[in-house]
Amino acid sequence: MEAVALRYAESLFDLAVEVNQIEAYVKDIDLIREVFESDPNFVPFFSHVLIDDETKCALLDKSFKGQVNDYVVNFLKLLVKKRRMRYVMEIIKAFKSLTNEYFGIQEGILYASYDISEAEVKEVETALSKKENKTIHLRVVKDPSLIGGIKVEINNRVFDGSIKNKVSLLKKELLRK
Repeated sequence: MEAVALRYAESLFDLAVEVNQIEAYVKDIDLIREVFESDPNFVPFFSHVLIDDETKCALLDKSFKGQVNDYVVNFLKLLVKKRRMRYVMEIIKAFKSLTNEYFGIQEGILYASYDISEAEVKEVETALSKKENKTIHLRVVKDPSLIGGIKVEINNRVFDGSIKNKVSLLKKELLRK
């Protein structure tokens, strides 16, 4: 499964490098990711065998033509015709990983219990970029269970400054004594 996603992602990445439009492809792929994440029924629809490929391709054209590079739309149509649409989210993840490696970027998730401003996100990104010696880009996810503070995940590492974590550490310390 991962091998399939990686193979298709590498093909799209190689095309982006060949036409010298890596950044444009990244934006297009981000838009496609947002669309497919917005409704969990999209991937099963485009993967369903009883719906003919022409209908799926026409819907892709209607949805993305003019907003996304034609090569990227054709790539999605190829996934439909090769019955690989069920891997689209994994392909997108692998593509993002390849482009991030190319640009020296690490992506992470910033969890906050409240609405966090863009300036605050930039401050956290800057601080972590200095600490990690790489460019850090964070995607914000609202998590009310944190009570307060923030938690950041980057490459399976967690930087937890949430009140929930501090209370948990305090509880462990008190129970230990």
